Amino acid sequence: MRSDATGRVVLEVKQPLLEALNYLSAHSSKIHAGWHKLLKRYAPCGKYLTLLSELRLTPQVRDLRSADPQAYREKSERQGRELARRGVPAECAAVALALYLESCLPYLMSEDSGKAGWTDAFTRWASVYQFYIFSGYAQHGEVERQSLEDKIRRAERRSQEFSIQLSDAYEKERRRLAQDLHDEIGHDLIVLKLYTEVIALDLKKGDISQLRGKLRESVRLIKHALTSVRHLTFDLGPAIWNQQGFVPAVKLYVRQFARRTGIKVRLDAGRLRANLPQGYETTLYKVLQGALSNVVAHADAGHVKITLTSGRDSMTMKVEDDGRGFSVGRKLRASPQSFGLRAMRERVELLGGVIHFASRPARRRAARRGTTIELHLPLRDLEAV
Repeated sequence: MRSDATGRVVLEVKQPLLEALNYLSAHSSKIHAGWHKLLKRYAPCGKYLTLLSELRLTPQVRDLRSADPQAYREKSERQGRELARRGVPAECAAVALALYLESCLPYLMSEDSGKAGWTDAFTRWASVYQFYIFSGYAQHGEVERQSLEDKIRRAERRSQEFSIQLSDAYEKERRRLAQDLHDEIGHDLIVLKLYTEVIALDLKKGDISQLRGKLRESVRLIKHALTSVRHLTFDLGPAIWNQQGFVPAVKLYVRQFARRTGIKVRLDAGRLRANLPQGYETTLYKVLQGALSNVVAHADAGHVKITLTSGRDSMTMKVEDDGRGFSVGRKLRASPQSFGLRAMRERVELLGGVIHFASRPARRRAARRGTTIELHLPLRDLEAV
C-alpha cells in the first residue's frame, strides 16, 4: 500500500473533517444551490454542471469514514479519470472545487459551528481532494498518450509494410514493362530491321520482284509496334492527359478498355470540376485502373458505370459493376490477395480522403449483384496538395 504526504494529511484532518462534514450536511441544499449559482457565472464550466456535481464535498462523508486513505485516493483518482474521459476540462474541475469551498466557508466560520479547527481541516482536505482529482486527469492523459503512441506505431508498421509491398509491386511492374517491350516491340523492331536489310540487298541487286510484299509486311510490323506502344503508354497514363486534360484522358482510357475487353462502360463526368490538383488526378486514374483491372480479372461483369462528381467541399468517384461480387471482409483479411484494394485505400488516405468497398456476391435468388468502389477526396486547402 502506498504511503505519502497526502495520505498523512487525510489521516491528520479526518476527525475534525468528519465533524465539519456532519455539520455541513444539515445545510447541504443551501450550499448546493449557492454553488450552482456561482458556477453558472463561469460560461466555459456551466455546461458541465451535471458532471461537476459529482465533485460535491459534503456527500462524501460516508466514503471518508469507511475508507482508508489509499482506497479513498484511488476512488478520487477514478473520478478524475472519468471526468477527463467525458471531456470536462481540468480547469473547470478546479473552479468547481474552489467555488464549492467558497460556498461552504460561511457556514464553517459561523458562530454556531462550534469548532474553529473545522475550517482548517476542510480547506486542507479540499486541497488533497483536488490533488487526487488532478492525479486522475494526469493518469487519463498518460493512457491517452500511450494509446496514441500505439496507434502511431501501428500506422508506421502498416506504412512500412505497404512501402515494401508497393516497392515489390513497382519492381514487378518494371519487369513486366521490360518484358512487354522486349517481347512485343523489341521483336517487331528486330524483324523490321531484318526486312529493311533484305530490301536494301534486293535493291542493290536490282531485284524488286518481292519489294512490294516486304514493304507491306514492314508497314504491318510498324503498325503493330505502334499499337503496342499505345497500350503500354495507356497503362502508364496517356499523353492526352497532358495535352487536353484529365477527363478526356479518362474517356479515352475507358473507350480503349471497353474495346479491348468487350465490357460495356458508361462514364458520367459532367458534374466534375474542371481543375483538380495533379496528385488528385493521378490517384483517381490509378484507382480507376485498379478497379477496372479487378473487373476484368475477377468480376465476370458485363457492364461498368463510372461516376465522377464534385461539390463545394469534396469530390467523389464511384465505380460500379454487375459482376459476381465477393466478400469484402474476407478479401481484406487475406493479405496477399488484398494488395490491390489496400493500395487504393492507401493512395486515397494519403490525400486525406476515404474509400469504401461494397460487394454483393452472386446468389441464385439475389435481385442485384456486383461491386461498388466509392472514394471521397476533400477539396479544401487544395493549395497544399
